[in-house]
Amino acid sequence: MSSKTPKTTPGSGGGDAKRRNIILASIVGVAVVVVALVIILSSGGSDNKTSGGSSAGGTQIQGVTESKAMLDGIAQEGRFLGDPKAKVTIVEFNDLQCPFCKEFAVTTLPVLIDKYVRTGKVRMELRTLAFIGPDSEKGAEGGAAASAQNKEWDYTDLFYRNQGQENTGYVTSGFLDGLYKAAGMDVTAAGTFAASAKAKLPAAEAQAEAGKYGISSTPSFVIGLTGGPYEKLEVNLSDEKGFSAAIDALLK
Repeated sequence: MSSKTPKTTPGSGGGDAKRRNIILASIVGVAVVVVALVIILSSGGSDNKTSGGSSAGGTQIQGVTESKAMLDGIAQEGRFLGDPKAKVTIVEFNDLQCPFCKEFAVTTLPVLIDKYVRTGKVRMELRTLAFIGPDSEKGAEGGAAASAQNKEWDYTDLFYRNQGQENTGYVTSGFLDGLYKAAGMDVTAAGTFAASAKAKLPAAEAQAEAGKYGISSTPSFVIGLTGGPYEKLEVNLSDEKGFSAAIDALLK
């Protein structure tokens, strides 16, 4: 896979929100990775460096009450949040270590969920990348485990609320166990899944999808009528009205 060199984009005077820039591997390269992982899975192998936690304890997690208030009562299925019959779908490309992803998650996203997802108008999908570094990779693998238990949105929101300094090694098995427990997951099963080769597939697939849409920063979004086709959404992350305008245009 080609090298990935993240950097922070300075805010421009044109109102563009700050995002985390990425250099994506080519789709061909990603396809090779996906094929290799499929081979590993079929042979029962694993190349995951994250140990599977079996403890029901783990790190003390912050923001549990706020996260539950935002997500309780909304259907989740894998990486999807909301009614499968919703007219509009928004796909978010994120990296769990991206500070701007966190900013969007704790400011603009709750408004959109309350206004559009909870009311059945919009379904959201997560495509978690892992370009910032090793802690992103471990976090993404934990997200795959959460997706398998239909808890990826809870896990992701809690991860942001407990986000640490990039690549300091803070994404330990104890940290992940704490997130799993706070998200209401089976901690042991999640740890086992995260330690499997299967947990690597979603990030590789997300990278391929990002290349398809020309995504070069996080968070980034594509939007369209559910089932597609989808188009890249150019909007300021802190501009709830910009998101609403794009959604409302499709709801007409």
